[in-house]
Amino acid sequence: MIDLKPLFAVCMCTFLFSGDAEAKGDLSVSAFGCKHLEDMAEPRSIEGKSGYFYRIYTDLRMHHSFSDETIENLARLSEMLKAKGTTLIYAPVPTKSQAMPEFLPDSAALYGYTRELAVQSYQTVVDRLRAANVVAADLQSPMIAAKSHDGLFFRSDFHWTAQGARLAAEAIADVIKAQPEYASAKKTKFKTRELESIVSFSTLRNNLQRFCKDSLPAVESMAYETTKADQSSGSLDLFGAEATDPIALVGTSMSNAEAGNFGGFISQYSSLALTNYAISGGNQFGSILSYMTSREFQENRPRFLIWENPIYNNLGQYGPAPWVELLAAASQTCQPALEAKGLDDQPNEFVVDLTSVEVTPDQAVMVETPDQTIRDLKVDAALANGQHRTISMLRGDRLRATGRFYFPLQPLEQAPITSLKLIFDRPPEGGSELQLCSY
Repeated sequence: MIDLKPLFAVCMCTFLFSGDAEAKGDLSVSAFGCKHLEDMAEPRSIEGKSGYFYRIYTDLRMHHSFSDETIENLARLSEMLKAKGTTLIYAPVPTKSQAMPEFLPDSAALYGYTRELAVQSYQTVVDRLRAANVVAADLQSPMIAAKSHDGLFFRSDFHWTAQGARLAAEAIADVIKAQPEYASAKKTKFKTRELESIVSFSTLRNNLQRFCKDSLPAVESMAYETTKADQSSGSLDLFGAEATDPIALVGTSMSNAEAGNFGGFISQYSSLALTNYAISGGNQFGSILSYMTSREFQENRPRFLIWENPIYNNLGQYGPAPWVELLAAASQTCQPALEAKGLDDQPNEFVVDLTSVEVTPDQAVMVETPDQTIRDLKVDAALANGQHRTISMLRGDRLRATGRFYFPLQPLEQAPITSLKLIFDRPPEGGSELQLCSY
């Protein structure tokens, strides 16, 4: 006869262990009754201590895509801007886990997270940029040194609070003041005052709340306003203000957050006026492309251009296209305009004859129209061998429409290009012209 007692005991222990793990993995561990954040929520997230939530893919990532090609492109852009009198300052925003690791749960290790590697992955990017002569601001170090109760990032959102923005702004201002050209910049005294506490909308919080019984921490922060010392009101964050300010700020929603006052804090600590061109939801290139292809930039370049970008944004994600635009716009070494002939039966189409024009590998085409509401351009290239190639460019709703488009012709040169047909989404007011720009 077989003794079933040991087997029954093993089964009983397994049952108790499984049930206990399930309970601890869901309701008993969560302070808000959250379940399935790690496997069903979008984005996948984990709940940390004191009500802080972290995105698994972005906040816990141990490697951030910064290829040698990306470093080279940033170095070239910095060099070209410098030649025209503008110092580029690249400001990578650390993730919440890099800035506030003390609130991570122990389960973060299950996703490969280690605090030392997370810190080093950020510092490596900054070191590589500086080695390539790119002026890069270290925003991680002052955040790690800050006290945990300062609340640098929102508990249920991935954006920084006004306190986090203030620390980042102070670090950037220190970098600006260390540049030789700062000494001759026009200084202005600024003051910052508290307004009131505001609650901001958060898509992340809303998505996570669907998997939690209790209400998650609100995205609430004190709002601030920075003004010139001799003024009592008026925000510095006026999109499209005069571009004669010494600093232009481009970036993401981190720079454009309602309560963050990021640009204002930079002005306060640097004593330099700033125009904020940041765009929420414009991805890593939306804001800087909108600004650098604008007439404001070409006609009144700033002394300092701050490019804020979260460290996890991959600057190689869209291939060479955005870099061609940025480099050509920074260089702005263009030949005299080529005639673009309109078609009577198609008022939104123009043809440019290139039979007598030599195109070199280091040139990009700039298509320009005075109509700054044009967002869509399609280019049909006719080749000498009878083939055609098409390039489509679209300025999405999150980007500014500037009426300028840059693109390279080199990928099309399987045979000499005889002509280009420019097709806009609608007839552009004021017509169109085309130039060849070196970059």
